[in-house]
Amino acid sequence: MSKGILRLAFRAAGIGLAAVIVYSCIFLAAFCLMPPLYKDSYQSVVVRQYDSLREIHEPKVIVLGTSYVTFSVDADLMEQKLGMPCQVFGCHLGMGTRYFFDLSKEWIGEGDIVVYPIWETDINYYGTELILTGIEGRMDLLFSLPAGAVKGALAGSRDIITKKLYEPLRGMLFPAEKKRADSEIDPIYAIDSFDQKGTMKALRQESWTDDVPEDQKKRYDSAAYSQEYLAFLNEFDAYCRERGAVFCLTYPTILDEAVENSEEELAAFDSWLKEQVTAPVITDIKDTLLPREEIYNSVMHCNTLGAEHYSSMLAEDLASFFRAGKISHCGQ
Repeated sequence: MSKGILRLAFRAAGIGLAAVIVYSCIFLAAFCLMPPLYKDSYQSVVVRQYDSLREIHEPKVIVLGTSYVTFSVDADLMEQKLGMPCQVFGCHLGMGTRYFFDLSKEWIGEGDIVVYPIWETDINYYGTELILTGIEGRMDLLFSLPAGAVKGALAGSRDIITKKLYEPLRGMLFPAEKKRADSEIDPIYAIDSFDQKGTMKALRQESWTDDVPEDQKKRYDSAAYSQEYLAFLNEFDAYCRERGAVFCLTYPTILDEAVENSEEELAAFDSWLKEQVTAPVITDIKDTLLPREEIYNSVMHCNTLGAEHYSSMLAEDLASFFRAGKISHCGQ
């Protein structure tokens, strides 16, 4: 290779490196220094949940999941019934289920009980764009991004930069458009719906009244649970055991009339799952199918009454598991 070509190659590499450095500086400035844009967003509750989780220095219950956990688990009620701290860790499905598993691992310790209401998911998916808006301004969480989430960091960083530059301009140039867009956001999907530990406390009195649309009908189907997903859960179970913790599976809340399985099919799925996973499945699947009086704005989201029902049931399932000697520790 001639010296001229080498010089061109080094120059191109230098320009590329300089571009990466400049872009990184712009992103970090937008992420940390520009006025916060997402501090009141629904997904920003992950910061409250994370900070609360890492401050609990005693045996605790951690409930992992996405929005079906956010809407269905009252951590304070579970604490009262179990006599030990309870932390919900999970919010927006678009952030990816795996993200909450990954971020929780450092804080799982001796005597903890980790509960996951299992539902079909792509266990390798990370919604990095949404994650970055949720953790906006938190350098520690930015540099704690799992390796899988880093792959989407370019798209996520571009979204942060673009919106932080555009939104203030939109507010000044098109105030009516911004006001209309803001009015279309359901107020339940905001940080004000949560307490300081990230438990949803907004009163949800409405109940499900509509027919179930086709896109919200649900079916428990073993084909939707890949061997990679099941292997991940078994590896996570082994990790919890190494840390002196117990990992349990349960089922999420679903509007009963939205589930297309027969009772026989539900029983068959439950038996199949118990053969696939090393963690115990502690709940009767039929008990998690709730009437419309306890469902809110999605077939897997509880209203306040439904969250009280599900949280009480989950606490009792854990306590029963303890009384049967299958968990060697539980607050009661």
